Amino acid sequence: MNASSDYKDGKHTAPNKLGTFSGVWVPTTLNILSILMFLRFGFILGQAGIIGMLGLLIVSYVIDLITTLSVSAISSNGTVRGGGAYYLISRSLGPEFGGSIGLVFYLGFVFNTGMNAVGLVDCIINNFGRESGTLAQFFSESFWMQYLYATIVLVMCTIICLLGSAIFSRASSLLLAILLVSTFSIPLSALVKAPFSNEAQGITYTGLSLETLRENLMPHFTKGAAGSTAPEKENWQNLFGILFPATAGIFAGASMSGDLKNPSRSIPSGTLKGLLFTFVTYILVILSMGASISRDTLYRDVNVIQDINFSPHLILMGEFATSFFSALMGVIGSAKSLQALARDNIFPGLSRFGQGTPLHDEPTIAIIFTFLLAQLTLLADINTIASFVTMTYLITFWVTNLACFLLKIGSAPNFRPTFRFFTWWTAAAGAVISFLTMFFVDGFYASGVVGFMLMLFLVVHYTTPPKSWGDVSQSLIYHQVRKYLLRLRQEHVKFWRPQILLFVNDPRRSRKLIQFCNSMKKGGLYILGHIIVTSDFQESFEEAKRQQRSWLKYIDFTHVKAFPHVTMSPSIEWGARDIVLSAGLGGLRPNIAVLGFFNLDEFRSSRPLVDIPAHNSIDRGFPSLKIPREDVNEQLPTDTMRNERSVAAQSYVNILEDLLLCLQMNVAIARGFQDLELPTGHDVEKHYIDLWPIQMATETQTEGSKASISTTNFDTYTLILQLGCILNTVPAWKKAYKLRVVVFVEFESDVEEERQRVNRLLTNLRIQAEVLVIWLASGKLRSYETIVRGVDSLVTTEVNRLLRNEIWWEELKATRKRHQGAGTTSHSQIAQLMADSAWPSSSYQQAGRSKEHPTSSRLKRLLQRRRSLPGAARPGVPQVESLRAHRRSVDLSSDMETENACSSDSEDENEASGLLTGHGRDYGTNREGTDAVVRPHESASHHRTARTRPAQDVHACNQLTPRPSGLPLLPSRPSTPHFSCTAIPETQVIVDEGSGPTIRFADDVTSTGIPSQSASTGASSSRLPPLSFNDVPSRGQHIILNELFRKHSEKTAVIFTTLPSPTRGACKSEQESLDYLLDLEILTANLPPVLLVHSNSLTVTTSL
Repeated sequence: MNASSDYKDGKHTAPNKLGTFSGVWVPTTLNILSILMFLRFGFILGQAGIIGMLGLLIVSYVIDLITTLSVSAISSNGTVRGGGAYYLISRSLGPEFGGSIGLVFYLGFVFNTGMNAVGLVDCIINNFGRESGTLAQFFSESFWMQYLYATIVLVMCTIICLLGSAIFSRASSLLLAILLVSTFSIPLSALVKAPFSNEAQGITYTGLSLETLRENLMPHFTKGAAGSTAPEKENWQNLFGILFPATAGIFAGASMSGDLKNPSRSIPSGTLKGLLFTFVTYILVILSMGASISRDTLYRDVNVIQDINFSPHLILMGEFATSFFSALMGVIGSAKSLQALARDNIFPGLSRFGQGTPLHDEPTIAIIFTFLLAQLTLLADINTIASFVTMTYLITFWVTNLACFLLKIGSAPNFRPTFRFFTWWTAAAGAVISFLTMFFVDGFYASGVVGFMLMLFLVVHYTTPPKSWGDVSQSLIYHQVRKYLLRLRQEHVKFWRPQILLFVNDPRRSRKLIQFCNSMKKGGLYILGHIIVTSDFQESFEEAKRQQRSWLKYIDFTHVKAFPHVTMSPSIEWGARDIVLSAGLGGLRPNIAVLGFFNLDEFRSSRPLVDIPAHNSIDRGFPSLKIPREDVNEQLPTDTMRNERSVAAQSYVNILEDLLLCLQMNVAIARGFQDLELPTGHDVEKHYIDLWPIQMATETQTEGSKASISTTNFDTYTLILQLGCILNTVPAWKKAYKLRVVVFVEFESDVEEERQRVNRLLTNLRIQAEVLVIWLASGKLRSYETIVRGVDSLVTTEVNRLLRNEIWWEELKATRKRHQGAGTTSHSQIAQLMADSAWPSSSYQQAGRSKEHPTSSRLKRLLQRRRSLPGAARPGVPQVESLRAHRRSVDLSSDMETENACSSDSEDENEASGLLTGHGRDYGTNREGTDAVVRPHESASHHRTARTRPAQDVHACNQLTPRPSGLPLLPSRPSTPHFSCTAIPETQVIVDEGSGPTIRFADDVTSTGIPSQSASTGASSSRLPPLSFNDVPSRGQHIILNELFRKHSEKTAVIFTTLPSPTRGACKSEQESLDYLLDLEILTANLPPVLLVHSNSLTVTTSL
């Protein structure tokens, strides 16, 4: 069994593994006692003096010691594999930090290898150079010949490394013995060598002398000393940059971690012992040199240690030993780091360097590549290489200390290192000192190294798939998220953003909707909710876990920033409630629920006996704007999930009622998004994001008051604008599509005023969009002409088919047909028909100037007042939250007495005959500014239950009696929320000292909404229709709006418009549920992707 398998199997006693002494202490000692001690200690001592050099040495060793404590803590917290510093950092801080630092540290190792090869060549030239040799003169000193000598040294080191770590270990033991003898010969020479002087070489050796000690005690910087390459005087930065690599070999043992029997124990023990041993050794060398060599000699002789030693050959052997070993260590250590990087697939294109030999897993390809790369470093001098090595070591030390600090403060329960001699503040101090020292030595080099590391960090972040290493970032993120979630409260309206909960049944069919919501979330929370309907929790639990994993893979595959939420429930309704109530955490919860559209086509195929008009029947009259759907050919991770059953109509409407009426959430229904044209950077066929913020309003009268309450859907109106604006801030959408706000009025006279009001609203909301205002009574809208005016058109057959089950439509047609022979339609009879309690409500209505056409409005008021006898039973006043309410005064003056009702009614009745020609006195409206809180669920948008028309006659004026003084005023019949085509009310900024400025629809006391006869082209005064769009029941309104949408949506990518809410309790009846869904289908049939929106909260403000 090879070494690699032994290690993986936990057999740490394999005979080819290294122990603490040979695997850590020896490499660390040899790597610290570098060639710089022999070649540059004399130069540094001459410039910095004994005190200065000892200070630099202490600072270097403090950094080394603190970093060693951090390395020991990390390495003793678990199993350490091959890769040294890279492995420790990557498994602690993740692939981004590990990969970037690993590659920087690898380059530092390569430069260290070149530095030792160049240092060895300097020793050769100083002893055997033709001009500088002291022992012999036969080696050429030209630059390229020195480059050749260094190459030969690297070739020899590479061959030894290719033979394996066992040969390297045996070679290192021999080299260590030579180096130790050579090193301790320096202080020994100070004791036994007699003083001498050599004027030819400029050497003055005094032996141990107190006077020499005092002479060399303090710093004295010079220019042009032997060993200097700086053009100016030396400084502390240059000296530290040269000295620090001679102390920073603490990762030599960690780099051999893959070859150690017990890395977790050997690395801390061997590194600390090696650090202590070399520190004591360096102090002895510095003191012996400072007390025995004159200052001038230190300035002049770069090879002074060898020249004053009792055995120059012994020093030469030590120089060979340390240079050769450090070069060996640089090749094998850096190659193993590159091998670990390649095997982790951190950087693209490095996989081939992960190769290892079958027997001992030696990185042969990485060794060869390291040799070739080291050839480039041989072109620089030893001081320049040393400065760059200092940068790479310091940045590695910084990240290592940072990793230990973060692991400690992250309070991860599993961070329990066996090495105890460290704290979070030692690691923090090490990180700060290392980072500051790096810029102290050389700000330019430091900036370059940091910039290079950041570039590598980004490359890894954006190109490397996630790794399951459990890095410390996850612990820190958890710690911070928990901390700030506890502090997060319900967000202020000025910081409102969509926090989306998207219910998904089929991920493949909803792929584009998922991407669309991802673009619309504006950095907010995004949850993908999926419900598994099951009655057996235990049996379906494994399926739930599989689906959760599939959703996580789907999120990674599609790059959406969402959280999956899979739940199990015996019914779809309870599953939806469970997701809504449990989604999110703390103050981070969804504020808008998005559902896909109910599949009525599938319902028709499963229930062929149920009579539900198909929306495609209108295709013959109205052209379709649907585009071919793009199929997704690639395999999705969620394709293997269990298919859920289709949702029943009642269940779907029940979920809507829960969301809208009980939970009071903002709700959106998405239809047609499988045909969405997503912006891809290429030319797109569509040009617009269309916002159709259709108004809805209702009017009620409170008990004991003559004022009526008119409510408007300002929240929904502005939420549509808000969502469209948010989508248009996404760069891809903004580049591909323009934002357009489309509104409509009934008559041409209102167009310009409506445009101005919408522009003012957009200005207040700081939304830039094109505004398009359309008027319905232009004669170009066929469905409007058929339904409102009773004019036959090309779509009459289709309209009749869609409205074939509507009682109001049949009665309206019958009324029109009875009076067709007279040439005009009886306005009074149609008005009476609309005033009947069996006349269904509309979907949309505006709280604008006049809610309906003046003809029908006055006649309906006349008929309704005649029916409103004291004590008569009337429906209760609805309570609707979320609609902005404004109080209106009644038409009559406030001091009108009950006994004057007869004359008032007679006056109205006399007016009725004149209204047929469009003349007569108008009862204007006067709104006051008080607010009311009302609840939308009590106002039914769609009431389709067949009701019996009340068999009561219209009472004459003399039948009315004064209201007794003790009888309370009963509320009048309320209107339900319905669509409207008249101009929107003005908006105004309301200053609230508590929450700051806000915005809402303002009161309008001047406009009456009666169209100018001269401006209303296409409808003369004698032909004013007895119906207006506001009077049309919901299904008729939807047919008109559908045609209007399609006429202006040929170049539209997506439409946002208003969602009518279902009647409370509609889910209890399958017929009412189907009627409601059919209404929505008619509204959105054959359109581009549509998002129907209903708001229950304020989402815009003018507050700073």
